[in-house]
Amino acid sequence: MQEMRRYRCLSDLLFSLPQAWHGRPLLYDRTEDGAWRSHSIQAVQQAVRRLACWLERRGIRPGDRIGLLAANAPAWCIADFAILHLGAVTVPAYTTDPAERVTEQFRDAGCRLIIVDPGTQQEKLHALRDLPHLSTEAIPRITADATLDPGPAIPPPGRDDLATLIYTSGTTGASKGVMLTHGNILADIAAARAAVPVGPRDCMLSFLPLSHAFERSVGQFLAVAAGCRIAYAESITTLERDMTEVRPTILLTVPRLLERIHTAVLRRLAARPAVARRLFDTAQRLGLRRSRHRLPPLLLPCWWLLDRVVHRPIRARMGGRLRLLVCGGAPLDPEIGRFALAAGIPLLPGYGLSECAPVVSVNRPGAVDPESVGPPLPGVELRIADDGELMIRGAMVMRGYWRRPEETARVRDPEGWLHSGDLGFLDEKGHLHIRGRKKELIVLSNGENIAPVPIEQRIARDPCIDQVLIAGDGRPWLIALVVCSAEGRSRMAREGVKDAAAWMTERIDRTAAPHLPHYARIRGCLICDVPWSQDNGLCTPTGKYRRGRILARHRREIDALYARIAHTPPPRRGGGDGHTGDEGG
Repeated sequence: MQEMRRYRCLSDLLFSLPQAWHGRPLLYDRTEDGAWRSHSIQAVQQAVRRLACWLERRGIRPGDRIGLLAANAPAWCIADFAILHLGAVTVPAYTTDPAERVTEQFRDAGCRLIIVDPGTQQEKLHALRDLPHLSTEAIPRITADATLDPGPAIPPPGRDDLATLIYTSGTTGASKGVMLTHGNILADIAAARAAVPVGPRDCMLSFLPLSHAFERSVGQFLAVAAGCRIAYAESITTLERDMTEVRPTILLTVPRLLERIHTAVLRRLAARPAVARRLFDTAQRLGLRRSRHRLPPLLLPCWWLLDRVVHRPIRARMGGRLRLLVCGGAPLDPEIGRFALAAGIPLLPGYGLSECAPVVSVNRPGAVDPESVGPPLPGVELRIADDGELMIRGAMVMRGYWRRPEETARVRDPEGWLHSGDLGFLDEKGHLHIRGRKKELIVLSNGENIAPVPIEQRIARDPCIDQVLIAGDGRPWLIALVVCSAEGRSRMAREGVKDAAAWMTERIDRTAAPHLPHYARIRGCLICDVPWSQDNGLCTPTGKYRRGRILARHRREIDALYARIAHTPPPRRGGGDGHTGDEGG
């Protein structure tokens, strides 16, 4: 962490790389013919200087806000560093967000200029051009202009200067612009680098949106500071091919990717003979014991053989060279975490939020607890309030919300503690455990408080379920909104199921209920035909559900379901604590 203190601003991360490294490749992307193309450190530095000069000639001054709307690519990284080098403020937006959301964010930020990728964002250009006092420029035109002279040296911004506005996903309320300074981000990546070693021999594959604080801080700023090579995935649909070609040593991911890998493995396994399933179970047990350093030497040959047969093909699909897989952005089901660790996938579950630039805690290599999100980063203080809310203090905590002083005062107290809005606890080892969002807490009409995420994670382990959301705030009982998987639909068709909701309710009651307290029993299901996605506005770019929108969309069906349940005798419970009858009171 001492080394990072010499940096005055974020662009120093790029320009302070050793002279001897300047010819090394730093960024990779695909050409139109599908080949991988490299961009050296020196070439990236020159492109950043040219673009900063271009921005200055356009009248951009320190503190001006510049929108950035483009897919992950070297040009995104170059544009971001150029904006920051000039002392202006980057306002990134998700390319998958609808035009009205992007326009509102740029309007709220007061952007003077928007740098946009016309190849993928053409439909948004018309809406953006309606913003007052604003112009748009295409990334290819300004980053390819080799005639620009770098010009005189630009005075660097300082650590206390504003670097970026990151708009929150708005899962539990209106989207807000998080103000992060150069110092906030530098402090966070310094602490993250001290906890998770990254070096010039590493290669990252970037596929999460760079507009997300996790990918940008760790997958861009920390990687550049370490001289780590960054390859940009062509798209999420080509991710498996990109992983096998790039063979990254480090990957930043969200739980959804691991969930898909786990589901695919179980689906293939279901079609194999019983002996193959037993071998898989044995390989998982031995692999998990080895990950915890608890495998007796006598069992090492057995583990080694099973690992080659069962687990190596899984790792090969991820390139076969991974040494760090850092997972954040949303809660990870511990069952998925145990599967990954047993398979030899070097998983590091972590936790963060945009307001903390963003990493707060992460498991350390060789000491992973999949039930937790690890101990806090060096320099991060954690405290649990009386109501269970996690409070955070440290140099990475935001300055505040853009033009929202009242909301800033509500979440950041005079002592510098950020009230995260997340519910959690610290175990005896100092590891942080997150139970869910405080605003998402379900309070039944009998007063029982229920965190929905752990219940949803357990239910979602069923291969017949693709997505699930628990509802019941202010009601006597819980219900589940379910999107069936292809396997679930196929199984119902084979069994001739006429009432999908009743079939799914009985299935959840049989598999999940024994592991839940009596008041958390699911009394009914609503089958949703349309999956929740970012395209229909029901998921964030990292896969988190926009609960309020989902519940609002299905309000009438939910009301009707509760009315039916009220006139239906509850089924007897098949397991668990033996409670029967109307648990809701």
